[in-house]
Amino acid sequence: MSYLLSLLLVIPFVGFIVTWVGGVNQKAAKWLALAFSLAATVLATILLASFLTPGLDFLFGPRVAELPPNANDGYVPLYFVERYPWVPQLGMNYILGVDGLSVPLLWLTPFLTTLGIVFSWTEERRPKEFFALLLLLEFSLSGVFMALDFFLFFVFWELVLIPMFFLIGIWGGPNRRYASLKFLVYTHVGSVIMLLSIFGMYWAGSAELNAAIYGSSTRTFDMTVFLHGAIRHMGPPAASYLQIGAQVPIFIAFLFGFAVKLPSVPFHTWLPDAHVEAPTAGSVLLAGVLLKMGGYGIFRVNFGMLPDASRDLWWVMGILGIVSMVYAAFVCLAQVDLKRLIAYSSIGHMGFVLLGASSLHILGVEGAIFQLFNHGLITAVLFMLAGSVKHSTGTRNIPELRGLGKALPQFSFVLIVAFFASLGLPGFNSFWSEFMVFVGSYSGPTLEPWRRLVIVPLVSIVITAAYYVYTMQRVLFGEVPEKYKDAHDLPGHERLSYAVLLGLILAVGIFPVWWLSMIDEFARQVLPWLGGV
Repeated sequence: MSYLLSLLLVIPFVGFIVTWVGGVNQKAAKWLALAFSLAATVLATILLASFLTPGLDFLFGPRVAELPPNANDGYVPLYFVERYPWVPQLGMNYILGVDGLSVPLLWLTPFLTTLGIVFSWTEERRPKEFFALLLLLEFSLSGVFMALDFFLFFVFWELVLIPMFFLIGIWGGPNRRYASLKFLVYTHVGSVIMLLSIFGMYWAGSAELNAAIYGSSTRTFDMTVFLHGAIRHMGPPAASYLQIGAQVPIFIAFLFGFAVKLPSVPFHTWLPDAHVEAPTAGSVLLAGVLLKMGGYGIFRVNFGMLPDASRDLWWVMGILGIVSMVYAAFVCLAQVDLKRLIAYSSIGHMGFVLLGASSLHILGVEGAIFQLFNHGLITAVLFMLAGSVKHSTGTRNIPELRGLGKALPQFSFVLIVAFFASLGLPGFNSFWSEFMVFVGSYSGPTLEPWRRLVIVPLVSIVITAAYYVYTMQRVLFGEVPEKYKDAHDLPGHERLSYAVLLGLILAVGIFPVWWLSMIDEFARQVLPWLGGV
């Protein structure tokens, strides 16, 4: 048995403790945090390499799927699985595993944490607590993407709230207390509704499914029971599974919890406040990884375990996605705070995830999953830019910023590239995911009688280009104000973070097949009921 996944949890958690205890000064704290986060990034890269190129499956052995009993009846391939009893009397176990859905997001977590630490290299306010909390957040987020026991999944899901609450509440802006409390209340309410769904799965038929899959008649929180049961239910011959009457309310409650985290309109209002007040590293992880928990949950739980309800309620996801895309695009036009503009743009880009899911088409779903990863890279750059301009000029107010193309040429170059990537120009990573979502939506079975309706979310693409070009025109051009003539351009540690992220954005944009190959493997093996397979 490989212990790779447990190591990806142990390293940041030990790093959290060591940094908290041993970070006696700013230098010690940042170097300790960087060392542990970098070690986790290296291990996550080894895991990623085993999915991208089978010849690189060194150190932890080849990638072999765990096979349940009677595997010929159908199963969901999961890799590097670890199983240990936790509270067996209640059906709780320590189960970790990954596949093509979780690996990109799992790799993104320590990667962005490392870059966030580097970007915050000069943080001097309570540095040991700041850097330690970043590692605790990395630990929690990694657990969400690896946990395959519902109770363990919920523990990690809730644990994410603690470090983010304190990062916003202590190191945030003037309204940090209001923003941190709003973040906590909104996301915790979504989690409680999700918990009701988990107990619904536990009581609705986990004992019967556990008996059919593993030969044990006890109730269980084991997510693999439902994953294997759902795929056997959808394949010939159709095995008995949760009735549609049970799937629908469970699906709706799960979708509510995931939509709050994503977030989707109308559950989005916590996000702009949280982003505006959060420190830069907190915003990077909040938008780059934490929001992706909602999209991950939709494809892991709603699609992977509730297929009948997914096919019946596609229109709910479609409406939420389209409204989020169009609403956020128009709201961005009116923003004067650069960070708030980026926050609302994230809401719109997460609408692509719901639109792609609603297509029930292989291209649309794969594009939605790819969008989770691509947006994580781009939004990290965008929020770093908001932090950079604040440090250099003392403001993020767009009407006050002009002439930065002359005053801050390095910053301006990164801003232009990041804006072009975010609006989905060919050659950048987001082009592929957005293109696939629209093609899948047009080709999918759900919109077959009304294909022309795809033009509604397409409007958001035009508006997105408009607000980005308008922002660049106001910020980069014109005469340099006297107060900005001595503003400093990007320092070395910030240039390093930008170089790594922009290089990866271009690499994924030019060679998307590497990432799409593992996403395609997941979609075709776990969701064979999609159209276009």
